[in-house]
Amino acid sequence: MKSSLILIVFLFISNVICAQIIAEGMVKESGSGKAISYANIGVIGKNIGTVTNDAGKFKLTIPKANARDTVRVSMLGYSPQLFSVSDFIKEIADKEIVMQASSFLLPDVIVSNRALKENVLGNTTESQSITAGFTTNKLGNEVGIIIKIKRAPTFIKSFTASVVSNDNKPVKLRLNFYSLKDGLPDKLIQDKNIIVNAPVQNGKLFVDLRSYNIVAEDDFFVSLEWIESASGTTIFSGSFIKGSLIARQTSQGSWEKVGMFGIGFTVKAAY
Repeated sequence: MKSSLILIVFLFISNVICAQIIAEGMVKESGSGKAISYANIGVIGKNIGTVTNDAGKFKLTIPKANARDTVRVSMLGYSPQLFSVSDFIKEIADKEIVMQASSFLLPDVIVSNRALKENVLGNTTESQSITAGFTTNKLGNEVGIIIKIKRAPTFIKSFTASVVSNDNKPVKLRLNFYSLKDGLPDKLIQDKNIIVNAPVQNGKLFVDLRSYNIVAEDDFFVSLEWIESASGTTIFSGSFIKGSLIARQTSQGSWEKVGMFGIGFTVKAAY
């Protein structure tokens, strides 16, 4: 009986392993061969994805049930690549995905000679009792809120998040700004990656954005993306009703509204 049970367990584990495709490789820049850190890799519209590490390496497990789906590899400053799952596996047979650098043109902004007003936009909660955070511990998990502007163009000068978690190991995050389409994040409106480290204790995560020249012509979405593994998590101040938290579980996954629950993200804007 014991031998039979062991055999059944072994066969079950083998079937689970065989039902998955494990892809490992590295993302590099064409020509220079430079490793591309924190590139997003995932199955479009599915909760299957990851982010390359600082050495450009990744490991992604894809269920065989998704063999006919499409993998997207993307990184700001590079042309995105699309593969069928089978072609993606063939592409990394030599352990490399090569990306071509591309230009990212920001729209021209006309500024009048009037004095600009400054205002803090977003959810200003600093609650220590109501909290919100990342929805999973998967690389590429991203959470954020919609920011409504008062006038266009709006210049984004800084970002602040209210952190309430304690005693975490340092967590590396990416700060992203997106345009909106049908009430959900659409395209990035920045031309550079913004990598930040979350504080390990209660306090403020503050990012000076003046050198990034980020301009919004309409309401936009701001998010933090988990891009490097660490034990624990980062928890932010939360609030009820003040806007919906919007999240996606992994790179290239689908965006979803997570109830009528807000998170303590703000930007200082000039307009």
